[in-house]
This record gives sequence, structure tokens and C-alpha cells, in this order.
Amino acid sequence: MEDLVVEFRTFHNADPPEILKLWHASNLGPSAAEGFPCDIFELFVFSQPFFDRNGFFVAHEGDRIVGFVHAAFSCTKDGTALNITDGVISALVVHPEFRRQGVGTQLVVLAEHYLADKGAASVEVGAGLDRNGFYNGIYGGHQASGFANEIAPWTEFLTPLKFRPGSSTRILHRDLTMGRDPVSARLIRHRRRMNLVITDRVADMPWWWHVRFGQLDALKFELQERQGKSVAASGQIIGLDVYVPKWGVRAVGMKDVWVPEEVRRHGYGLSLVLEICRRLREQSIQVIEAQIDADNAAAYELFTDAKFEQVQELVTFRREL
Repeated sequence: MEDLVVEFRTFHNADPPEILKLWHASNLGPSAAEGFPCDIFELFVFSQPFFDRNGFFVAHEGDRIVGFVHAAFSCTKDGTALNITDGVISALVVHPEFRRQGVGTQLVVLAEHYLADKGAASVEVGAGLDRNGFYNGIYGGHQASGFANEIAPWTEFLTPLKFRPGSSTRILHRDLTMGRDPVSARLIRHRRRMNLVITDRVADMPWWWHVRFGQLDALKFELQERQGKSVAASGQIIGLDVYVPKWGVRAVGMKDVWVPEEVRRHGYGLSLVLEICRRLREQSIQVIEAQIDADNAAAYELFTDAKFEQVQELVTFRREL
């Protein structure tokens, strides 16, 4: 029998089981969930209202899918619609047996042609914080915010294709079973003066938030003055139940920690994060994840003060079309 040849085509409805096999066989690292069934892929990727089969290309050898690339778009600044001038490559996976054979390069070329034909002026491989409409909750943690350089030589692969380094995202974890929360006089005063208000519906969020996180458990936390009810800090948590088979612990992601500008630098953000940690520890949550832009020094200081530690850095690459 002659050797089979790798061929390329767009997505077929019968592909998800083979794509799932490829995902689990590709050694995507600690940031990739594993051990989940095919309906998770359907929920997080193929059932999204803006999924376009023409932007999802697979490499196959006979009936076996050995690679895929997913080209899509980011959103407008107000989070109400897609921005077709802002192309992203949401995912790129090649089976280890087929790497360094030109499969990944051809997949990227197909993705670029699709994005250019749709009107994209640029393409970002990996997308960055809040820019990826797919794979949130199954790659990178609660947000798909880039690719891990320590898992694959992305710089070596993408530089010849005229991509340049883009944004980087720090992945921080706190193990709630280890160590104690920091204590200070200011934090004690905040606990006496503030209430932590928890709601099970994250209201007033744009369309882009709901299509990315609406299928995940989410809670909103607000640190409110007992007198006057003004909000001193707020944040969200996103469930990460899909990671239980991979990590072996119950985990959540923390995002959108916000403090009004007029009360910043008074420790309210730290008080909020520590109160969230305390409440989640009582609910037997073992790990909390936070993702921050690598250039955001204030956010990094906040989470390290709250005993979070960096476990990974996700990177993106960008080029103009």
C-alpha cells in the first residue's frame, strides 16, 4: 500500500470525534484541559453563534485528522459584535508525529487567506486577553489567552512566517490549601467596614462576555461599604470544572477585578481578592487562577500580595496582512 498523503480541507460535521482524539494526543501542556467528552468541544467551540466552518481547516491522512487551525475574529471595543478587520488564529494543533513537516505552515497559510478574504487587516496567532471567542475554559484556563512557548517552539515556527511577538499573559495560581492569608491593620479595618455581596448572575455584561463565559458557572463579588452601600471593589469568578480530570483539584478563575479610580491605592482590591479566597476555601475550592497582561505591574503586585504565584506565560504573535 502506498503511503498516505496529508490533505487539507474545511470542517465537516462528522469531524469532532477525530478532533477530540487529536487534542488529547497532542501534549498541549498544563494549560489544556483533557479527559473531557466530545460534547464539551461542541459547547465551547462548534456551537458558538459565530463559528464559521469555512475558517476551520483540518489536515487529514485518510480518515485520521492530524492537525487543525481555527481562524476567527475578535470583537468591537464595546463587546457587541465581531470586528472583521481584527483576525485571530484561535487554535493551531498538529499531532506530534506530523510536526516539522510543513503541516502547521500550510494550516496558517489557509487561515490567513480566509481572514484576508473576509476583510481582516491583521492576524494575531493565539489571540490575547478577552480577544478569543473560542476555547475559553478548556485552554489556558478560564480564558484562551495565547500559547505556551515552553510547550512548543512558537517563536521558531512563526518568525519565518513574518509574525512578530505580540502580547503576553501571566497565568497566576494560588493554592488555597497552602499558607495563610496576609494580615494587616488596614485589611482588618476593611473587614469591619465592608460587606462582601455575592450574586449568581453576572449582570450588565456585553454580548462578548456571554458568548464566551455564559456556559460556565459564574459569580460576581462586590466589596460594599456597610454605610452608604458604595462599591469599593468588584470581581468575578468563572468555574473550571472541565479541568478537574487534568489537574485533580477543584479550581476557578478570577477575572475583571476592578476598583473605582477615586479609591485606588487604599487596599480595597487586595481586600476583595482575599475575601474571595476565604469564601472559596470554605466551599472546598483548592486552586484559584488569575490572568493578567504581562505589562500590568499594578495587577501583578495585587495578586502577588495575595499569595498568587506565576505558573505559566502565554504568548501571542501578530502580523499585518
